[in-house]
Amino acid sequence: MKTQKIPVIGLLLATYACQPPKPTTSTVELPGERISTYVEESPDPIYAEHVRSTEFQSPEDEMADFILPPGFEISLFASEPDISKPINMAFDERGRLWVSQSSEYPIKAGEGEGTDRISILEDSDGDGKADNITHFANDLNIPIGLLPIKGGAVAFSIPNVYRFYDTDGDDKADHREVLLGPFETKDTHGMVNNLFRGLDGWIHASHGFSNISTVAGSDGDSVRMVSGNTFRFKPDGSRVEKTTDGRINPFGSDLDELGYHYSADCHTLPIYQLIRDGNYTQWGKKEPNLGFAPTMMDYGLNSTALSGLVYYTDNQFPEAYQHSFYSGDVVTCRISRSTISFNGSTPKATRQADFLVSKDPWFRPVDIKIGPDGAMYVADFYNSIIGHYEVPLDHPERDRNSGRIWKITYKGQEKEVIDWSQASMARLIEALKDRVLHTRMVATDELVDRYGKEALPAIQKFVNHRKTPSRQLVQGIWALHRLGELEREHLDKALQHPDLLVRIHAHRILGDRREFDPQHFEWTQKGLEDDQAHIRRVAAENLIVHHDPSLIRPLMTTLLESSAEDSHLRYALKHALFRHAQQAEIIPFMAGETWTDQESDTLALIFSDVQSAVAGEYLLRYLHDQKPPEKRVLPYLTAIAGNLPASRMEMVVQLAQRIDSEGIFDYQKAKALNQGLTLQGINWPEPVKNWNLTLSDNILHDLTDKSNNWSESEIDQLNFATEISRQLRIKSHIPYLQSLVDKNYLDENVRIAAARALMETDPNSQASFLQNKLINIDNNLGFRQKIATALNIDQSKKTRELLAEGMDNAPQELQETIAALLANNREGKSELIAIIRAGKAPARILKQRNVEENFLVNASEAQLEAFELLTENLLPISEERQQLIAERVENFEQGNGQVLSGRTLYEQHCSMCHRIEEGGAMIGPQLDGIGNWGLSALATKVLDPNRNISENFRTYTLKLKNGQTRSGLFRREEGQVIVMADQSGQEFSVSKNDIAEQTASTITLMPDYFSTTLNQEQFNDLMNYLLSLR
Repeated sequence: MKTQKIPVIGLLLATYACQPPKPTTSTVELPGERISTYVEESPDPIYAEHVRSTEFQSPEDEMADFILPPGFEISLFASEPDISKPINMAFDERGRLWVSQSSEYPIKAGEGEGTDRISILEDSDGDGKADNITHFANDLNIPIGLLPIKGGAVAFSIPNVYRFYDTDGDDKADHREVLLGPFETKDTHGMVNNLFRGLDGWIHASHGFSNISTVAGSDGDSVRMVSGNTFRFKPDGSRVEKTTDGRINPFGSDLDELGYHYSADCHTLPIYQLIRDGNYTQWGKKEPNLGFAPTMMDYGLNSTALSGLVYYTDNQFPEAYQHSFYSGDVVTCRISRSTISFNGSTPKATRQADFLVSKDPWFRPVDIKIGPDGAMYVADFYNSIIGHYEVPLDHPERDRNSGRIWKITYKGQEKEVIDWSQASMARLIEALKDRVLHTRMVATDELVDRYGKEALPAIQKFVNHRKTPSRQLVQGIWALHRLGELEREHLDKALQHPDLLVRIHAHRILGDRREFDPQHFEWTQKGLEDDQAHIRRVAAENLIVHHDPSLIRPLMTTLLESSAEDSHLRYALKHALFRHAQQAEIIPFMAGETWTDQESDTLALIFSDVQSAVAGEYLLRYLHDQKPPEKRVLPYLTAIAGNLPASRMEMVVQLAQRIDSEGIFDYQKAKALNQGLTLQGINWPEPVKNWNLTLSDNILHDLTDKSNNWSESEIDQLNFATEISRQLRIKSHIPYLQSLVDKNYLDENVRIAAARALMETDPNSQASFLQNKLINIDNNLGFRQKIATALNIDQSKKTRELLAEGMDNAPQELQETIAALLANNREGKSELIAIIRAGKAPARILKQRNVEENFLVNASEAQLEAFELLTENLLPISEERQQLIAERVENFEQGNGQVLSGRTLYEQHCSMCHRIEEGGAMIGPQLDGIGNWGLSALATKVLDPNRNISENFRTYTLKLKNGQTRSGLFRREEGQVIVMADQSGQEFSVSKNDIAEQTASTITLMPDYFSTTLNQEQFNDLMNYLLSLR
C-alpha cells in the first residue's frame, strides 16, 4: 500500500538538496583494493602435533628459525628467567613494556595461592633489549588483560579486574581494590583480556570463551556476558557497558584512524570490524531474523587459535607494510598479514603473504603490540603444548617457565622513544599533530590524566583556531569531551568540518554522550543524510544507543537507499531500528505510522525479533494484508504466537490456515505457532491444540502405512506428528506409533520419536512392546541404545526390570547405556549391582565414566561399598583406552581411496553435530582444518572423547519435577525455556518451570562408543577423511 506521508520526507530531502554540497577532504587515506600476494601453502605436519615432538630450544636457537621479509630483523627483548610465560602486553607513557605472565595457566591456583606476576620491562640503554625488569605484582592467578595507568595499573587476575596502586613510585603495587567482578572463570581460555584505552577514555576489554559473567560498576548497572563479548568500563570502575555480544573467544584488539574497533576471535576469524552493540554469531545462539552482525573477510587462517591483533599506523615499517593487520597464530606458529579496502563503510580484508613464520613449532605468538618506537613486539608463550581440550590440562610436557618477547624492526629506521610522563603541556599539545595514532593517543591521555582541567585553556585555544590541523583537532575535541568541557559550538563546528576525519570523530563524540537533546538528534539526522558512508554509519550506530521517534523515518529512508554491498552500514541501520522498536514508548509510534510496502516489509522483519504485544499485533495485520517472502512466513508466525495472549490465538490460527503458500505446509505453520507459545511459556489454547490434533491425525493416517522411500518433507511431517502425539498424549495414535517403531527402513529419528511418544502416552502398556525392540538382535546397536533411553522416560519398577533384562547377553555398548540409565536413581543402582553379581554384566562397566558418575551421585553407603568391592582390582579405563588408541594408531594405513568411505562414516556419525564449511550442524566445534590436528590427536578425541572436555561442551542433567531426567548440551535460553541438544544433534526445549535440579556432568555430548563400534578398517577410513581436511 502506498502512503500519503512520503512528501514530508521528500520535502526534507529537497530542503537539504538546496544546500551547497560540503567540500570533503581527508587527512586519512582510505585504502583502495590491493592485489594479494598470498599463495596457499600446505603447512608442515609438525604444526598438527598437539604435543610438539621437537626439542626445546634456547632463545638464540629459536631466533635462528624465524623467517621474515627482506629488510626486517628480529631481536630478543626479554626471555626466561627474567620473565616466565607472557600472555598480554601494554606500553606505558614512559615507553616501558608491561607484561602479564602465568606459570599456572591453564590450571588456576587456589584462592590466595597464585604465584603469577605482572612485570615492567625497560630498555634503559637503548640497545634493543630489556635491562631493567621490575616485578610489579607477583601473587596473581592467571593475570591476562592489563593496562598501565597513572599511579599503577588496571589488570585482570582470577576472578576480578583490579586497580593496582603504586603509591610510593617504586614500580611495585602497594595495594589493590576490585574494580569489576567476580567474573566466571570455569574456563581459563581468554577470561578478561586485551585491555586498551579508547578515544573515549574508557578501558575496553574482551570477555573470553565459555564463561558466563554478570558484573556491575559502582553505579549498580550490570552487564551479563556469555562466552565471547566485548565491553568497556571507566577507569575508576564507576560504570561498565557491553559493546558487542557474541563470537567465541575474542583475543586481540586495535583501533584505526577513523575510530573503528577491530577485534580477533580465536575460533572463527582473525579480524572483525565491530559494530556498536552488534550481535555476532556464537555456538548455541539462535540467529535472529535480522541476521547476525556481518564479517569483513571471506577467508580464515585454517586455525582455531588466532590471538593478538594490531593495525599498523606507525612509520617505522616501510610503506608497503603500513596500514596492515597483523594476526598471531599459535598453532601454525606465524604472524599473518592482511590489508583492507572499503566498500562504503564496509571493510574487506585481503590476505597477504605471511609476515613471520617460525620453523620452531614451540613458538606461540599470543599477543602482538606496536611499541612507541614503531617496532612490533611479540609475546611468545614458548611451549610444546598450547591447546586446552586437545591435551590434558595437567600434561607433564606443558612448559611452565619459558617465555620470550621478540622485537621486530625494519633496518635503518630506528625511532627515539619519548618519555611522555615528563613532557610539558606544550610538547603534548604539539604531539597531538603527530601522524602516528599511538603517539596522539598517549599525548591525549597525558593531557587529560596528568593536567586535567589545567589544560583547558590551551586545548580550547587550538580547537577554536580555524587552521588547526585535523589530527590535532580530533584529539582536542576528544580531550574536551573526556573532561566534560566540550561546548556545543565546538561540536557543531566539528560536525560541519570539511575534513571527513574530523566529522567522523565529531559524530563518535556525539554518540558517546549519555543524554541526547533535540539538537543532538537533529545533528544525527544530518549525519544519516551525509554523502559519506562512514558518517552515515557512525550516525546509525549512535541511534542504536540513543532513541527518538523522529529518527525512525530517516533511519528507514537511509536503509532503503543504502547499497546492498555496504553490509556494515545496513546492519547498523537495521539494528538501530530494532533498538528503537524495543522501547515501549516508541514501538506504538512505529506500528501506527503509514508505510510504503517496502517500508512495511522492513518493519515486519524488525518487529519479528522484538518481544512486544505491539509487534505481535503489527505482524498479525501485516500477514493479513501483505504477502511476505515465503522464507519470512514461519518466523513471523512464531513471533506472533510468542507475543500475543492466548485469547488471540483463535484469530491467529484462522490467519495461519488461510495463508496460501505453495512451499509451506499446514504442519509447518502449526509448528511455528507451537514454538512461539513455548517461548512465551503458556499452554496451548484450544484452537491451537485442536489444529495440531487434526494435522497429526491426518499425517499419521496418510503416511504411516507407506512402504518405503519417504521424502524429506514426509519425514519432517512424521516428526511433527509424533511430537504432537507425545505432547498431547493421544492414545488413539498408539497403533500408528507402534507401526512407525516397527519400520526398520524408516528414518531412525522418527522411530525413536515414536518410541518416546509411546512412553509418554501410556508407559504401562507400551514398555513391554519397546523392550522387544531392545532385545531384538536384528535391530542395529544404535537403535537399541536409543530405545533404552526412551524406555527410561518412565522410571518405574517395571521399566527398571525390563531394562535390567535387556542387559542379559547384550553387546557391551548396550550394557553401558542401560547401566548409565539404571545408575541414575537408588533403586536402579541396586538393580545394577545385582546384575553384575549375577554375572550378567562385567564389573568393568561400573568404571565407564558416565556409569561411574551417575552411580556415585546420591548412592547409599551399602551401594558405595559394593561399588568399591566390585571395582577394586580393575585396570583404570584411561590406561586401557590408551592401549587401544596406541594400537589403532600403530595399525593405521593411509590411503586416498579410503577418504570417500571415511566421509560416509563421518556423515553417519558426526555431521549431526559438527560442521565442515557449510555442511552439518553447529552443536559441537567446527571441523574446518581439523586435519591439521594430526593422527594421534584425532584418534584420542574420537576413541576417548571425555579425556579433555571444554566447559562449553560439558553436558548437563536436568531432573524434572515430574520425576523424569533429560540430559544434553546447553545451547541457550529462549524466553521461558532452556534449549539443549541430545547426542543425535537434535535440539529440545524444557520449560524452566519444569526443572527441579540441574547438574553439570564430567562427560561431553560426543558418544563414547567409537572405541568398540569402529573396527580398525573403519577407523582408518574415518581418519583418512578427517586428515584430508586441511
